[in-house]
Amino acid sequence: MKIKGLLVFLAVFQIFLTGEKSVLASGENFGLGPLEIRPQYLVNQPFLAMYPENTLTLKDGESRLSIGMEIANTFVNTQGPTGQITKTEVARGLTLSDFLDKEGNTVKGFSLYLDAESKRQKIKYRYGLSDSLEFKLELPFVSFDGGTMDSSIESVHSMLGISNFKKGGAYRALSERNQYDYYVVKDGQFIFASTEQINNVRGEPSMDFKWNLSEGNKVMPAASLKLSYKFANTDRGGEQQLIRSGGVDWGHYFILSKGFDNWIVYFGEGKTRIGNNLGFASTLIHRFMSMEYRFSEEESFVFQTVSQSSIYPTTGANSRSTDQWGETQEQRNSNLSVPSSVSAFGYKFMSGSIFWETGFVQDYNNFGNETDFVLFWEMGVHW
Repeated sequence: MKIKGLLVFLAVFQIFLTGEKSVLASGENFGLGPLEIRPQYLVNQPFLAMYPENTLTLKDGESRLSIGMEIANTFVNTQGPTGQITKTEVARGLTLSDFLDKEGNTVKGFSLYLDAESKRQKIKYRYGLSDSLEFKLELPFVSFDGGTMDSSIESVHSMLGISNFKKGGAYRALSERNQYDYYVVKDGQFIFASTEQINNVRGEPSMDFKWNLSEGNKVMPAASLKLSYKFANTDRGGEQQLIRSGGVDWGHYFILSKGFDNWIVYFGEGKTRIGNNLGFASTLIHRFMSMEYRFSEEESFVFQTVSQSSIYPTTGANSRSTDQWGETQEQRNSNLSVPSSVSAFGYKFMSGSIFWETGFVQDYNNFGNETDFVLFWEMGVHW
């Protein structure tokens, strides 16, 4: 991608053409780490989500306890181009007829109306089982509501010349601001249909084991392998079905890191296997690239890009337009199955027993299979 290429070029330029003194020891391949932010898309919430981590592990007997919050704004209206779902239809309550095509036919694939703000609170505990093996337990609490970000996002769109009545603005202007509606239709049948807000529903816990396989050297990168497991909670009554899958998920992430003076570059690739997919994808592929700039031993800025295969599997929806006037409903549904891509920027701080990270995430593909904007923070203590 052009953006990635430009950033890599700037990083190399900084490393090799400046005489700035490094804050890292020669050959060090560990930094404060990538941004530990999982996918926040509404439909991904019930499932295990592999996310970037440092190759560095806690030492034997060390512990770290943290709390965090991820606030995400998501808006998708696959009926927006034809004006079939607007404020009027949402106010009376959406039905399956609202998700037919403009000729009144059932549409193959997925159709969506997602208008929500999710808040994912998390508690994480890590423990060093040895100098190169780390255990982690994570417990989430999730809320879905109308939120407060809509007006700010629409204002930014307008400032940038992006119309909220068109695809670039996700047809946001057709709907009321700060409302909660969650509708997912597959092949003419509802999978999810919810208008009741959710407050602090306990999600399914997960655990990780992370091995630091190698610290690397001046030539070779550090390498780690993370294995993750999500426990099943079969209590999915009411709105809990939006937060819990009721099945066991497991996955892995292979992560590399290499230091170049004040820069640490991270790469990772992994896979999630979903036990009870609820009609969505049964496997997810994850990749990330992260560049950390250490401007002191305690502080870093991090730029990160993450790509993931879509939670929507390929369906019978036709990916080619048969409409002489442009994209059809089926083609828009097919686009939901392409991989999602987001960029993130954040700040990390660690001093003594205290650590903190904060930042934001932005979707830049605009295919409707990723959340639009995320704010996040995490803080904790180390002993």
